[in-house]
Amino acid sequence: MMNLAKPFLLHGKANNQKNNQRNSAPMNQDANTNPFTQIGLIARSHGLKGELKVLFENEDLIALEELNMVYLRNERGDYFPARVREIRCQEKGNKFSFFVQFEHIADRASAEALRNRGIFLETEKAEEFLTAYEPEDSVLNYDVYDSNNQHFGIITDILENLAQDTLVIAGKSGTILVPFVDQFVVSIDDENEAVICQNLDLLEGL
Repeated sequence: MMNLAKPFLLHGKANNQKNNQRNSAPMNQDANTNPFTQIGLIARSHGLKGELKVLFENEDLIALEELNMVYLRNERGDYFPARVREIRCQEKGNKFSFFVQFEHIADRASAEALRNRGIFLETEKAEEFLTAYEPEDSVLNYDVYDSNNQHFGIITDILENLAQDTLVIAGKSGTILVPFVDQFVVSIDDENEAVICQNLDLLEGL
């Protein structure tokens, strides 16, 4: 199991990377089209060096690792490009927090000015980002049966993390979290949309 007690780097950019001057000018949104789509929200600044805590619509680590250039909006509502220098991820419990460093943001004051601002991509790229790495075969909403073939509940959510996915199962006695591993998941019946589990009694009350 990977230890995520400390934050880890998804990707970074060298400080001496040249900026493309053509990408430095603000871009105006066409009133009749929607060329940009929001993929995240800047929650707040973090630290003194311009780092930002960001809430992303897609928290898939591979998709985030591929983000190199995004768009922000100025006070007039114009879009302008922002090059991503670094994205890092920190896990606490079953939740991930993401921190972004832009090349043009180097202090806390500049970062605070971006609080509650959206992060955008061109709409075509945004659609790819928002749907990237979705599992083709999902067990979401599948019925769950125990090893005695008794109906236990329904899978209402799937929590993804680096160690293993976790099934959120709503049953008669409440909701439990079941690690998606062989110790608990015996088999998957896609035809009948059912999952057979075992050792669920070990997880109840946790």
